[in-house]
Formats: sequence, structure tokens, C-alpha cells
Amino acid sequence: MLYRRFERLIDIFREAPTAAPPDRVLPFYTYYLKQVWPSFAALLVVGLFASLIEVALFNYLSRIIDLAQGTPNPNFFQDHALELTWMVVVTLILRPIFFGLHDLLVHQTLTPGMTSLILWQNHRYVLKQSLNFFQNDFAGRIAQRIMQTGNALRDSAVQTVDALWHVLIYAISALVLFAEADWRLMIPLITWIAGFIGALYYFVPRVKDRSVQSSDARSKLMGRIVDGYTNITTLKLFAHTNFEQQYAKEAIKEQTEKAQLAGRVVTSMDVAITSMNGLLIVATTGLALWLWSQSLISVGAIALATGLVIRIVNMSGWIMWVVTGIFENIGMVQDGLQTIAQPVSITDREQAKPLAVASGEVRFEQVDFHYGKKKGIIGGLNLTIKPGEKIGLIGPSGAGKSTLVNLLLRLYDVEGGRILIDGQNIAEVGQESLRERIGMITQDTSLLHRSIRDNLLYGRPDATDAELWEAVHKARLTSSSRCSRTPRAAAVSMRMSVSEG
Repeated sequence: MLYRRFERLIDIFREAPTAAPPDRVLPFYTYYLKQVWPSFAALLVVGLFASLIEVALFNYLSRIIDLAQGTPNPNFFQDHALELTWMVVVTLILRPIFFGLHDLLVHQTLTPGMTSLILWQNHRYVLKQSLNFFQNDFAGRIAQRIMQTGNALRDSAVQTVDALWHVLIYAISALVLFAEADWRLMIPLITWIAGFIGALYYFVPRVKDRSVQSSDARSKLMGRIVDGYTNITTLKLFAHTNFEQQYAKEAIKEQTEKAQLAGRVVTSMDVAITSMNGLLIVATTGLALWLWSQSLISVGAIALATGLVIRIVNMSGWIMWVVTGIFENIGMVQDGLQTIAQPVSITDREQAKPLAVASGEVRFEQVDFHYGKKKGIIGGLNLTIKPGEKIGLIGPSGAGKSTLVNLLLRLYDVEGGRILIDGQNIAEVGQESLRERIGMITQDTSLLHRSIRDNLLYGRPDATDAELWEAVHKARLTSSSRCSRTPRAAAVSMRMSVSEG
């Protein structure tokens, strides 16, 4: 029940706040974080207490060492019962509770829920894009960007919350505890903090820039590979295996080089911070020992200073990788915006009504279409197709035959004139209702990677079994004629038969 409650905190199929996501990185983050803000607010609070508890453990270590100094005391536990009991409560009860809540929020709520919410909303939006959008890009690259953006945005947001509290709490708490022991213990840590911030300021933007380049190269590689797999029949028929290998090889080489360039910055940052960490340990421990030798601090203060510094050093390595990961993920999100945040070119007008077909007259009035160019393809076309009339379009390749049909389906918007069906301008009706009323059999049939039944019913998903078998019989798909081509033929036949009327 506990797991289930946390897993239901995010409604992954909720409506998106706006029709289109923002096209800039920061507003894009805000757009999705606002939708899951209660979970992130809870993570911030839990992270604060978890970090405070971690620092408290080092303070307890210092306190125990100071209490245990001197002559052994048989009444030690009795004299310090309340303080020791509180240490046990924090260590055995509060620490597991807050770390458990942190894990529940990250692994049960945000990791699956937020990722799926972003994926769902991005997928819904991209599906609304025009045919031209998909024809001008690799299907693999589009899919890669949609899949990686949700993961990258979630990871960078969660890691930012974790890193924020660790940095602030450890740095501030360490400075306070050092000041309580001796203010001079603060000097090495303050110097180190300034150097650490300077290193991040220098290296992180370079990591981000090269991450964008690496992510773009990775998406390009995925696009080329998926493009080859999708058109494997063409590859085999033209015997272009070697050509395709070279095509993919170029993309792999580019992606590898971009990843190596990003790796150079990360390695340089690692070496710089590791060197600073060594100086921090030596300076703090040496200073603490000198202060103790002058009877200015206790042995417990040495343990506190050394323990906290080692913890900060270990944490700094983690923070370095987290910050690097954050900006790598931001780079992936920025790369994904190139696909996800593009405006939809063909949209329904407000209050668009469904197409109502009475007789089925189709009329093209002074239609112009040139694929965005000044001239060519179709210019000033007037054509009337009467109800029940059958016509054939004849012309050489590129004359505009397929384009004319695509304009009728409103896969593209006309650049001049208008198209009417029973007197209704197709630009003023809903796209879905328009295409539902037009039966279309393309030159290149396709088979979705689903069951044969699902493919047969794709033309009309609500068809009954009787209607399904009627379409099968009309297509002459008897048991004796079934072969490897049957699913495609059946799917086309079903589309044709159920679209009539």
C-alpha cells in the first residue's frame, strides 16, 4: 500500500497545460516541474532533513570522542543517557525514515511518473505534426529525442535537488562546526569552496556545450541506423550493404569524436578538483593538529574536522559528476527541443466542426501549392468531382498527382484558393473528421507491427467480427489463398471496404 500511494502521486495522463511546450530550456523545465511540484516540494524538504542528519553524525562522533576522554567512568551511560539516546534515535529511526522517504519519492514517484508524463505529452504533441515534419527528419532521431528528453529532464531536476542540499548543508554546517572549535579551521574550507566554485564555473558550461554536440551526433546516428532498418527491403534489393555500412560508419565516427571531446573537459575537471581536494585534506588536518598541539582544540575537534573534510572531499567528487550529469542532461533536453518544441504547421481552427458529408461533391477552386517555393507543382487549379463520379489523374512523375490527394486529405495546407467538400472548406473542419470520411489506398502499403487482426481493424477499430469477416471475404482472403502477402492485402482491403459511406 505504501509503494502504491507514492506511485499514484503523479497522474501521467493528465492534460498538458498548453497546446505546445515552450521552445527554450528554462521555460521547458518549468513547464513540466509545475505539473509535479508537490512531489518536488516534498523531495526538497526530505532532502534538507536527510542532509542535516548526515552532518549531525559527524558532530556525534566528535562529541563521543570528547565524552570518552580521560579516566574510564562506570557511570558513563547513566550520566549521558539522554544525549546518547537521542543519538540512537537519530541514527536508527530518523535517518532510515528520511532516507526511505527520499528513495520512495525518487524511485516510486518521480523516476517512473515524471518520465512517463513527459514522454506522453511530448508524444501526443509530435503526433499532431504535419506529414512534412516527419518526411524531413529521421524517424529514429525523432524517437530518440522524445525518449531521451523525459529521462534527461527528470534526472537533471532530481540531481539538482540532491546536490543543492548536500552542498549548502555540508558547507554551511562544516563552517559553523569549525567556527565553534576554532575560527582558523574555516580558512582552508573557505579557500577550497572558492576554488571549487571557480572550477565549476569554468568547466561546466564547456561540458554543456559539448554535451549538446554529442547528443545531436547520437540522435543523428540513431536516425541513420533506424532509417536503414526501416527500409531494409530497399537495401537488400539494391545490394547496398557496403554503402549503408559506410553511411553508418561516418555517423559512428562523428558521434565518437564528439563524445571524446566532451570527455576531455570532464577529465580535466576531475584532475583539477582532485588536486584541490588533496590540498584541503592536508591543510585542514595539519592545521587541526597544530591547533591541538597548542591546546586550542580538543581531540574530538580533530576527528570532526578530519571526518567532515574527508566527507566533503568524497562528496565533491560526487557533486562534480552530478553537476556534469546535470548539464549533460540539459544538453540532451536542449537537443530534444529541436524536435519537440517545433510549432505544429497544420492545426484545426477554434471551434472547428466535423465534416458532414451528404452527397460527396469535391471542388478545387483556384488552388495553388508549390511546397513553399514561388512556383511549380499546382497553380490556379479548378476541378469539380461530382458525387459518385470516378476520375483518373494521369501525368509524369512530379506533376502533382499525389500532391493533389494529399491536399484533399489536408496533409498539407493549400497556399492559395480552397478545397470544398459538399460546400464545406476543408480548412475549417476538424482534420480527424475529414480523414475519417475519405478512404485512401496508397501505392506503398504498410503493415504495423501488431497482430493481423489489429491491422485489419485499423480502418475502423469499432467494426464487429461479422463486419471484419465480411471485409475479408470481399477481399477474397480465403484460407487457401493465405500466404506471406495476406496481411498486407487484408489490411488494404479492410481499409477500402469499411471506408465506404
